[in-house]
Amino acid sequence: MPKSLLRRKLGLIAGSLETSLYHVVQVIPVNIVRILCLRMMGARIGAGVAINHGLQIRVARRIAMDDDIFVAEDVILDARGGITIGAHTSINSRVQIWTAQHDWQSPDFAYVQAPIRIGSHCWISAGVIILPGVSIGEGTVVAAGSVVTKDLEPWILAGGVPARKLRDRPVVRDYRLDAAANKNWFW
Repeated sequence: MPKSLLRRKLGLIAGSLETSLYHVVQVIPVNIVRILCLRMMGARIGAGVAINHGLQIRVARRIAMDDDIFVAEDVILDARGGITIGAHTSINSRVQIWTAQHDWQSPDFAYVQAPIRIGSHCWISAGVIILPGVSIGEGTVVAAGSVVTKDLEPWILAGGVPARKLRDRPVVRDYRLDAAANKNWFW
């Protein structure tokens, strides 16, 4: 078996084991267990982070979360291309963050990936989908059900399919979510 094929198969096995491990741990109703598991898999997670149940992860070692981040239930973090989330940010229920996909224009359906960066003090509302290569500026709020296909500037309210600027948001950098302190330990 060629070395590259063997490496690919071993990578698929390791990725499957990692995903399976997190599927088991995500149902344990203790926030710190979920965070410890992510850290054991290589994720960089700051202080005061709250992660609810139902989180789906792909390649935890490519996730970097700053301090005081809230991640609601049933969120998908596909970090194959890398995800960075700034401090004091809220990621609400059923948000999907995708860093990899197939190129629909490619004759061989080529796999492509690109990192996603979400700034500090952002609010990603329920049901938002963020596609590969997007940067969301500091303080930006993305309205429920939006699909983010391109970069969003700082301190705006964005919404729609595709998401676009709807209006400016006041710049307020001194608020804190206190995500972990305000989270039920069992959820």
